[in-house]
Amino acid sequence: MNSRKDARRGSAADKNATSTQEPQSTFVAYPLLREPVTGSIPYQRNKWHPTIDRSLILLLTMLCAFTRLYQIGRSNRVSWDESFFHSRFPNQYLNRSYYHDVHPPLAKLLISLSRFVVDGNNRTIEPKGNYPPDYNYTFTRCFIALFGIGLAPLAYLTCLNLNMHRRTCFLAGILVIADNALCVMSRFVLLDAPLLFFTAAALCSIAGFQNSRHCAFSLAWWRWLLLTGISLGLVSSSKWVGLFAVALVGLYTVEELLNMYTDFTPATTALRHFGARVAALIVLPLAIYMASFVVHFAVLNRSGSGDATMPPAFQARLHGSKLNHQPFTVMYGS
Repeated sequence: MNSRKDARRGSAADKNATSTQEPQSTFVAYPLLREPVTGSIPYQRNKWHPTIDRSLILLLTMLCAFTRLYQIGRSNRVSWDESFFHSRFPNQYLNRSYYHDVHPPLAKLLISLSRFVVDGNNRTIEPKGNYPPDYNYTFTRCFIALFGIGLAPLAYLTCLNLNMHRRTCFLAGILVIADNALCVMSRFVLLDAPLLFFTAAALCSIAGFQNSRHCAFSLAWWRWLLLTGISLGLVSSSKWVGLFAVALVGLYTVEELLNMYTDFTPATTALRHFGARVAALIVLPLAIYMASFVVHFAVLNRSGSGDATMPPAFQARLHGSKLNHQPFTVMYGS
């Protein structure tokens, strides 16, 4: 009898032990904090609140605009690298004379466009000294400052997409506004303001894409993916240092695809993901990058200071070049 009672107690204890044990968790490449959001709404803990978020973004934008635009035209001197990006390179574009530079042309094309809008008479601005009295240099500075103004709301949206508290998101925008280096670079005609804006746009887009990864191929998923590709194309077309943003997104994409492989994702689904990323993160940025050079070579169709850096066949197609006065094909023995 005692042995039977001991056996019953042992079996009951085993049942209680097994019932109190937690179930074993399996490895999930993307752990869900809650049920994924269906439809075109991005998956995120911080839901978009129209009243709060729009008010905070508007407040950050106004504060940033004040710091970037206050007395921006007070100094009428060609300051810092404005001698290159507001004087030398726009002069080449407006005169349509070919030049050679190490950086891609998109940001310089934007600066030249602003100069063309405010002053379309192709005047030459000296790289040193003061601006001409009748030249509205403030317009071009304000145009570049718009890129610096956009950094504060992008910082808020990036932190919001990274599921930070709204107080932290607002603090990130305030820190961008109060950063002295960002403020100074946004108040002069430099390439850094467009570069930083496109870099921040790429970071914000990839953060939004990370939030929408659980509703793959939805409208929000495609929107964030395409915005990331466009931002990468713009940042890589502005300055070579923008390739660091491309490297960041590339490493994230490689990790994501490896997680799909280790999670035994079906081959058809993995191929769809791979094809979408190739189209949006490789083909689209390359198309934007090459389009900027197409515009660059179409505008600079006259002989200039950069002819010697190009092959003779290219120089022969430039207007005013010495090489276009001779036969394009030279016969042997002539």
